[in-house]
Amino acid sequence: MRKMTFVASCVSSIVSAAAWVHAYGLPFEQPITPETAPVQCSSDPDAFFDRVRQQAEADLRIMNENRNSLRSSSADVENKQSEVQEKLDYATKAAADFRKAWQDDRFPVMIHGRAYTRPDVEAQTSSLLAQIDGYTEALAKYARTITDIREHVEDLTSQIVDTETDLGLLESRCSVYKATQSESAATDLMAVVDSLFAENASVISASPIRSVDEMMRDTTSVAPVSRSRAVSFLAGE
Repeated sequence: MRKMTFVASCVSSIVSAAAWVHAYGLPFEQPITPETAPVQCSSDPDAFFDRVRQQAEADLRIMNENRNSLRSSSADVENKQSEVQEKLDYATKAAADFRKAWQDDRFPVMIHGRAYTRPDVEAQTSSLLAQIDGYTEALAKYARTITDIREHVEDLTSQIVDTETDLGLLESRCSVYKATQSESAATDLMAVVDSLFAENASVISASPIRSVDEMMRDTTSVAPVSRSRAVSFLAGE
């Protein structure tokens, strides 16, 4: 009678867990379906939860691999960020040098090893301001991406710890069920299984962080800067 009570109480929650296990393609000798899951669970809980444990361990491997990949991507982005920051610093200093020369009004003038007329200074400043705009936008994108990566790494780390904890709970609750065959023990056991796979799937299926190359391709093209804006900059307006 206790086993029949367990079968009835297990139907709704086991279907959810069985769906996860079936979707992950675990090699059950008899496929798990909403109809067969309660019987499999009650008739051979050890075999059933051994396979559930296998999937939890597979999730752990995936989450650890994803976390390592994200950490590597973060290092790549930080390197790109450093390179672009250097370019921005150089362009900003160069623009300041051109502004000083323009305000001194002594042409042609030598700047960074080249002679410039007044129109040349204005044209070069237009180009520099456009580059500064592009570098500034790229740095903002890199900063957002680094933040996204760090948040995702934190999510994965938290879920890895939770999964390892849930595996321990699964062992203890499985032992309680085998000892008592009670309905409450069955409910506790399946709650752990359902929560485990639902939360793992949510973290694993989260939108992946784009590669550095993808970010570079998506960076907005540098828009030309008008001569009037350049002159306003040179004049210090």
